[in-house]
Amino acid sequence: MKVRESSALAIAARELLNNGDAIGAERVLSPIFNELRTEDVSVTHLMGLIMKAQGKMEQAERYLRSAVAHSLKDGTYYNDLAVVLQQRAKYDEAARIFRAAIALMPGVEVVRSNLVRCLMVAGKVQEAEREARNFVSAMPCAEAWNMLATVQRAQERREEALASAEKALSYAPKDRILRQNYAVGLDRVGRLDDAIARYEELAQESMESPELTLNFARALYARRRKQDAETVLTEAVKHWPTSAALHASLARMRALRGEGEACTAILEGVIAQRPRDHALYLLCADSLHRAGFTAKAERIVQEGLRRLPDAPALLTALGILQDELDRPAEGLKYLRRSLALTGGAAVSQRNMLSTLLRAGEPDEALRMTRALRKADPNEQYLIATEATALRMLGDPAYNVLYDYGRFVRAYEIAPPRGFFNSENFNASLADCLRAMHRTWAHPLDQVINDGSVTNRSLLTVEEPNLKAWFGAIDEAIGAYIGALSAEEDHPFTRRRRDHFRFSGCWSLRLTKGGVQAPHVHDAGWISSAYYAALPNGAKGRDGWLKFGEPSRPIKGCGVDHVVEPKVGMLVLFPSYIWHGTYPFGAAAGERLSLAFDLIPA
Repeated sequence: MKVRESSALAIAARELLNNGDAIGAERVLSPIFNELRTEDVSVTHLMGLIMKAQGKMEQAERYLRSAVAHSLKDGTYYNDLAVVLQQRAKYDEAARIFRAAIALMPGVEVVRSNLVRCLMVAGKVQEAEREARNFVSAMPCAEAWNMLATVQRAQERREEALASAEKALSYAPKDRILRQNYAVGLDRVGRLDDAIARYEELAQESMESPELTLNFARALYARRRKQDAETVLTEAVKHWPTSAALHASLARMRALRGEGEACTAILEGVIAQRPRDHALYLLCADSLHRAGFTAKAERIVQEGLRRLPDAPALLTALGILQDELDRPAEGLKYLRRSLALTGGAAVSQRNMLSTLLRAGEPDEALRMTRALRKADPNEQYLIATEATALRMLGDPAYNVLYDYGRFVRAYEIAPPRGFFNSENFNASLADCLRAMHRTWAHPLDQVINDGSVTNRSLLTVEEPNLKAWFGAIDEAIGAYIGALSAEEDHPFTRRRRDHFRFSGCWSLRLTKGGVQAPHVHDAGWISSAYYAALPNGAKGRDGWLKFGEPSRPIKGCGVDHVVEPKVGMLVLFPSYIWHGTYPFGAAAGERLSLAFDLIPA
């Protein structure tokens, strides 16, 4: 075939690819590929893009590496190779090649953005921020400031993210994505009226995405314009009938309004039109379960299984729901079937553990847990499950794991410098926490009975009382860790290090009747509770911290340790120990606490 004809076919293949027909592009290019690749490296690059478009990432990587090797100064080739490497989770190499592309094309925005996104996906947030700031310095533009805002949002530095989003918008004031990002930034710092005004402007032009609609509705709801919020979502699900986020928020709003079991009526209508979409059944059941209608959630999942009898996710959901309805032996049958259908997948085994214990099968639960822990030895829920199984079996090893005398420690925190006494400091701290609950405890997100949790990490909040508190607790944390001896055969003490870092910090507010259900912190090491305010007139164990009771009741495994809270007290304990609170009785006031998790550095 003549070179001119071959080149024409290569051009045709590129046009097909640009029009979304990667298979057609491959069909046109393949017969002439070997003929042209030796003369024109762009053909090798084109074949790499064709493979990438078809999801054939290994082949795409091979062709793109070849293109780079034959054209060492073409930054586009480097960028495209790095994109494929990132998709193949080869993050370090992808970042190096993105940097090489930047060196060759320092004025191309997309390459700098790609590098920042790659570092974010790799979990290297601080490095991503450095590159975003380099981007801003080298090319101050809308995209550079937007990338910096994205990194800052990921770090929960909301005020800084808002400032960066505003700067981005100043370069491109009509850009809808930047306008939406700025509205979200206003929303996240608690400037609801300003955020709603921005959302309304965007909505009047076009409500083009579920994300915009959801943000708008949530802001309206938080501003107590509840009917407006529900109307926005009701219309939205007509356009995006399978959007889980929209349906979940709408069902939650309807449940809080008092619709009862009918809170999912709109979603059930969608299921009737799409009866083989198992995700819709799961979403509906989850919404009902969250609203407290577990029996109807069970009926919804059973309906799904009548149409999709071999759907592992539905079988798992039914088993868990039946367990919660106090029929663990019945639920275990469905969980075993799901396990068989998934080939013994680890996630299916994990889903069985609580039900095995409640069905009176601690031996099997123990064997399964220990096998799972070989792959993930620091998973705190698995350690909690192992401890509970040992407790049921009467094994003294339980007391080694749940050694309350050794591992649950309480410290009275001295007032930081600048405060007259502890009462003065905690009153100031409590005031700032109350303000955070008003601003950051979104009503649609709350799962605490008669209480609220701040829905952002407090680690990056620039608030003087909070910063003083972090400084004040440092000595207690050091004393707690210093008292631990490193023991390689113990899942808690073997992780002991001289250095640690906070992996999260939040505040919990409970009022009359409030309770926090027993739980563990899956990804933690050391967990905590600090009390800034407590109600007057509490009786008995109202609001006390309790340990040892699992999230679902198990015969013979009730509370086996308690701590009476006191204002100014910090309690530290292993993240795998079951912990929760006794409910408040008639006592007026609030239980206002701070909590954090630590992990070894």
